[in-house]
Amino acid sequence: MTVAPHTGFIGRFREEPRLQALAALLLLLPPVFFLFPVPIDETRYLAVAWNMRLSGQWLVPWLDGAPYSDKAPLLFWLINLVWAVTGVHAWAARLLELLLALATLPLLASLGRRLGAAPAAVQASLWLWLGCAAFAVYAGTVMFDMLLTLCTLVAWRATPALTGRRWPLAVVAMALALGAGTLVKGPVALLVGGVPALLAPWWRPQTRPLATWLRLLAALLGAVLLALAWALPAARAGGTQYADAIFLRQTLGRVVQSFAHARPWWWYLPILPAMLLPWVAAIGRGEAAAAGGSRMLDRFVAAAFVPGFVLFSLISGKQPHYLLPLLPALTLAGGVRLGAGRWRVVGWRVGLLLALIGIAVAVGLGKLAVDHAGRIGAIACGVLIVVVGLSFVVGRRTPPLPVGRAALGMLAALLLGKLAFVLAAGPRYDIAAAARRVAAAQQAGVPLLFAGPQYGLLTFAGRLTAPIPATSNPAAVAVWAHAHPQGWVISSEPDYRYPATPLYRQPYRDGSLRIWRAGDVTGAMAAPSRD
Repeated sequence: MTVAPHTGFIGRFREEPRLQALAALLLLLPPVFFLFPVPIDETRYLAVAWNMRLSGQWLVPWLDGAPYSDKAPLLFWLINLVWAVTGVHAWAARLLELLLALATLPLLASLGRRLGAAPAAVQASLWLWLGCAAFAVYAGTVMFDMLLTLCTLVAWRATPALTGRRWPLAVVAMALALGAGTLVKGPVALLVGGVPALLAPWWRPQTRPLATWLRLLAALLGAVLLALAWALPAARAGGTQYADAIFLRQTLGRVVQSFAHARPWWWYLPILPAMLLPWVAAIGRGEAAAAGGSRMLDRFVAAAFVPGFVLFSLISGKQPHYLLPLLPALTLAGGVRLGAGRWRVVGWRVGLLLALIGIAVAVGLGKLAVDHAGRIGAIACGVLIVVVGLSFVVGRRTPPLPVGRAALGMLAALLLGKLAFVLAAGPRYDIAAAARRVAAAQQAGVPLLFAGPQYGLLTFAGRLTAPIPATSNPAAVAVWAHAHPQGWVISSEPDYRYPATPLYRQPYRDGSLRIWRAGDVTGAMAAPSRD
């Protein structure tokens, strides 16, 4: 009788995809609970969701006492739906985002199979998506782009069926996906999700162009009607200024001359490789011949990625996470090549990259730390990342490295990086203590004024029940302080610095967050000094 060799848990882990998938989940889950809402974006979005819950106003999002037109309401609705079950917690919103991210995986796998990818290619593409820096950073982050990615993948998944016998179901699925995407981030969802269907005659030659385009048009009309079902009553409820903002300013304003995040056309060219780490640095040429693969899949990927990337590059407003809905297409193409042996993951490159990330975490976050303990914590996390990297180099004799193991290494490195951020930079970004002070003052009836833009900074952390009035006019601050000597003046802006001793002060980002008694402000100086 032949006895199978005992491989132990490590051997089982290396050979069992389910154990590796469980390990990936365990690496993604901890930041949901230990990472506080990070200013400015996460604190702002949670403030809008909190105001929606507090007011019961579901049509028009509100922030700082005014309608919030920068984003459509779908994510805020979903957060409140989760809060109805869990109670109001930041971790619940993060858990929602992580679940949305994980839901993209089966959609990507289904899309790959529908486009003719082999099982090995599908599995490799899932690990490429799961292990890329963009996924690991934004999974669990309270932002809109992972939800838009999910909607985009649903639309892409329905696209091949537009040309088949089950096209009515595909039209309905695409209409719902594109409509939901529009309720996430506006009309850009129609372009990102709908372009592959528009170009279907190119990537799928047997397609009947006129029939496909008519079905696409039906899906687009359904999506527009779904979006208008919210936008029209919201415009009436929010008033003329809000209506102008959601129909014009948030689309044309960002495209032509962005009022936020305006950057040059080439800005995404260096950003894209960083979002695809470690793969852009770790993948080398395999031993298989260059032939093989799926021409239809490659053309679909080009149709899904290239027009969207060009569009985002031409739009004035740019942020790294705007590219997130496009990246699954690239991981699908890479998975086909890995599955066919045309590409391979080079272990020493993965290890070297992770070691460099560890050094960057130790040095960069160590310098950002406000105290010795935070500096030591950042350095310790950086050293652990270096150790993870070295494990891919030392004793590695037989390339290629399995893509799943490389992905887990990247997930572990970014988990440690987030922990280092909390340990080192937490005092600069966690505003919970200040928010509790302000909330207690508000409940006690103390008049409050925020000097400079506040972006709902303290609203969610303090569970504030009323907006804090704000002004960016120094003279108005002085007038208010004279009228409310027992009130508090709050500011996080460097333009507002008073010689009076603040009631409260903490490091905030690259400056500080301060609270003064208004009478002390007027007694020391009538207007703020500008450094």
